[in-house]
Amino acid sequence: MSYEAIARKYRPETFAEVVGQSHVTDTLCAAVRRDKLSHAYLFSGPRGCGKTTVARLLAKAINCPSPVDGDPCGKCESCRAIARGSYLDVLEIDAASNTGVDNIRELRDMAQYSPSEGSNRVFIIDEVHMLSKGAFNALLKILEEPPARVFFFFATTEVHKIPRTILSRCQRFDFRLLSQGELEGRLAEVAAAEGAQLEPGALRLLVSLAEGSLRDGLSLLDQVLASCEGGVTEQNVVETFGLIRSEIYLDLNDAIVDHDPGRALALVDSLARAGQSLGTFARGIVTDFRNLMLLKIDPELGRMVDLPADQLERLARQAARFSEQDLLALIERASGHFERIHRSTQPRILLEAAVVEYTRFESRILLADLARRLEALAGPGQPGPTAGGGRPATAAGTPDRAPKPDAGGRDRRRAQGHGVVREAGGSVAAAAKLADAAEAGDLTGTDAEVPGWTRLIEVLMQKAPRVGACLMNGLPSFDPQQGKLVIAFAADKEFQVGSIQGDRERIAQLASRLWQKPVKVELVLGRQGQQETVREDIRKQVAPTRNEELKRACADDPALDSLVEMMDAAPLPPGEQEQWDDPADG
Repeated sequence: MSYEAIARKYRPETFAEVVGQSHVTDTLCAAVRRDKLSHAYLFSGPRGCGKTTVARLLAKAINCPSPVDGDPCGKCESCRAIARGSYLDVLEIDAASNTGVDNIRELRDMAQYSPSEGSNRVFIIDEVHMLSKGAFNALLKILEEPPARVFFFFATTEVHKIPRTILSRCQRFDFRLLSQGELEGRLAEVAAAEGAQLEPGALRLLVSLAEGSLRDGLSLLDQVLASCEGGVTEQNVVETFGLIRSEIYLDLNDAIVDHDPGRALALVDSLARAGQSLGTFARGIVTDFRNLMLLKIDPELGRMVDLPADQLERLARQAARFSEQDLLALIERASGHFERIHRSTQPRILLEAAVVEYTRFESRILLADLARRLEALAGPGQPGPTAGGGRPATAAGTPDRAPKPDAGGRDRRRAQGHGVVREAGGSVAAAAKLADAAEAGDLTGTDAEVPGWTRLIEVLMQKAPRVGACLMNGLPSFDPQQGKLVIAFAADKEFQVGSIQGDRERIAQLASRLWQKPVKVELVLGRQGQQETVREDIRKQVAPTRNEELKRACADDPALDSLVEMMDAAPLPPGEQEQWDDPADG
């Protein structure tokens, strides 16, 4: 007695039975109804989502003598023969084992003959990306001028490996992975047809293991049904596939919150004694921290966490005991640990070290918050940690935004007094700082020669980045008597000079507006100077790195410098600064 696998037994017989790919099946069904079929179709997408199944259905539909609203009838001899794989005019080829040019030449010769049984001849090539370059070239000619009543259906999981010359001659359809609801509905339907009952927990685990692939889900269901009689429980699925119970991760969270490395190491030991995959557990830790982060951000995001209601409630209570920045840091560390454990020959040792690190994890402190707390403790009118005038550092040492000007506009007036006008949205503090430096005679470099040059570059970088980037390579000098701004470039900067010759009037107008006096601009090529040094100095002023901003803030504020050194603080990774900026800063 032969057994037919569930994935084959419940293969769709009509386009309507294909789950989760209506954007593909509706279009193909309409094309069959209207007899507007292309000679070549490319079906791409992840494994197990229905590409080959749809190709066979389409082959049935165009050979069926009596299709029903675009669907094959499934009852005629041609439909039954195609389903059995014995129809002579539908040839299915595995490109993984027929990769050579000779195989495609043979297929090309076969395509020249008229259909022997049906009205159309169909070639289904699975995993077409496996063909060699020569095979693709041999296939190209017949795709350009296909014989009448010959169709090619290609299926692939790696469409990027197919030459553009082939793609341009096919109608392409992209298949997608199935959603959790679609998988749950189909698996429950098939289980009921097999006379088995799936507990909600068992169905949830099967859907999670399938990862969006219906074929994988049906194969998993087939395996668990073979080991169970009647109902399928969550424990049956855990034992069949050697899964790690989700309670283990919740226990680990408790150990982390309680700073109990002994309990965390006991969990690792129990998994190792049970023969569980430690690499799988390490990967599950990343997902566990992600789930905590979702619930911390918004309890409504619990719908995105694949856990039963009682465990979800426990996880939500645990999430309340973490901060968002701590969970982000834990996710980053757990991801790195998983990569190392996955490749290591000593996974247990690395996993034990990782869980100890999690339990010893110290909460990250935002220096901006700490500075505000110290200022509050010092009381009004008392010097706080930013009394030196520097900008407070945020989020583990990243400098906060520049302070706003006072209501009377003192910073703007000071800046204007030295010809450095800061427009709305800019850093008035930076302009005021430049003015103070000019008063004290502390300006160096180009701003000592041409006060406001850095500001001019900064505005140009915002309004015309190309012009600003080119001007950074020049060495400026300004004659106040004639109102002439001469910008000298090294001999090897001919391209930069040529590219901004037409922008001289624009530069002059902007300089006139910023400096409150008429300005003419002249570009000079060939002078040797300190252009590279000037460019780096301006870059540090206009676009400093986070480390440079931190060093600048510490240099302006000795108290902040001591705080950063004491806490060994560092700037946040890119993307996190915005999350921790004070909303009151605007």
